[in-house]
Amino acid sequence: MPEDIAVAAPAALSPDFMVHAPGPRISMMTVEGHFLSVVWVDGVTHRFNRFFLRENHVGDGIIDLVTRERMIPADALAEDLALVRAQTEGDAVLVDWADGVTTRHAAGWMRATAEGLWRPDAPLPARVAWETAAMPEPVSFDGPGALTDDAVLQDWLRAAWIYGLARLRGLPVAQGTVQRVAERIGVIRCSSFGFLFTVETKPNPDSSAYTANALVGHIDLPTREMTPGFQLLHCRQNTCRDGFSTMADGIAVAEAIRAEDPDAFDALTTLPWCVSNRHNQFDYRQSRPVVRLDAQGNVVEILLNDFLRCEPDMPDSEVERAYRAIRLFMRHIQSDRFLLRYPFAPGDLVLFDNRRLLHGRDAFDPQGGVRQLEGCYVDTDEVSSRLRVLARPRR
Repeated sequence: MPEDIAVAAPAALSPDFMVHAPGPRISMMTVEGHFLSVVWVDGVTHRFNRFFLRENHVGDGIIDLVTRERMIPADALAEDLALVRAQTEGDAVLVDWADGVTTRHAAGWMRATAEGLWRPDAPLPARVAWETAAMPEPVSFDGPGALTDDAVLQDWLRAAWIYGLARLRGLPVAQGTVQRVAERIGVIRCSSFGFLFTVETKPNPDSSAYTANALVGHIDLPTREMTPGFQLLHCRQNTCRDGFSTMADGIAVAEAIRAEDPDAFDALTTLPWCVSNRHNQFDYRQSRPVVRLDAQGNVVEILLNDFLRCEPDMPDSEVERAYRAIRLFMRHIQSDRFLLRYPFAPGDLVLFDNRRLLHGRDAFDPQGGVRQLEGCYVDTDEVSSRLRVLARPRR
């Protein structure tokens, strides 16, 4: 081979299937005991543990080249495993070890690790609580576009993640369209309502959803061990003049109560109610507070279905306090401040966070027209997974 022809260094593969941008230039790498300390020119630093680096080398029987799954267990790594030095080679970092092995790591993957892009909430957008004045109708996108164009799908899912609600318009009204849309997101979650379910008036209904009655804002299936994360509802027919759909952002309501009435907020977040489905074939039950907080005190879930709520699962001394709090919450979600009301047109489909948005319906006259929706559930991690994949750099 002629000496003046440069040979490019082989690309280092990422253990996570991502194609990470190389990021800023690495300015310094030093071995500090069991850690490799890496400093980038923009000042970002990160310490990579010896075991972590070694078990994330792609190839050589450690990370499988095809599946990117780890092939060795953690206890197979030698206890005396020792770092020696590291250097850059193109977009790779070469690490030399005391046992004579050299591992190769993508510099972009190391930078992404330093930036915390491996965390479950990355690269998901932050959620934004809303009141009706800020969102008088659902954020809407082109339905046929979402079926074929990943950019439209990504924009729609991002909006649903941020606001808990986003709409597609102009979809076909054929049966099964909701399944086509859901499978663009991920795997459909089956429930006691079935794989898909049709919301329309029925004789001898086993749920209030199958009547023409008004439905106060609620979440579906809080009686299940793992309540479905997102719900899709597709309008196939609607010739009724009334029966508008309603939504209220439970996070916004809970935060308003936190600010206005701390004692009621405390009751909502600490005092559990039993919820039980009313059915002659099923008997699902759970006992939970209405509002769930994360470890940082942020409101993350609303688990309220007032027509399935039954016994207060708390000391007698707390029951009046719990009723005061839940009555306050119910008044808020039905107020003009928080309640979004919108018509369902044939071809519309809404995706909403079932553990955040309280959805409902105005009453309608079943003799005045036909109202038929088709729906299904997908778990929250189906939405977050699809968003992460759609956010990956295109090859």
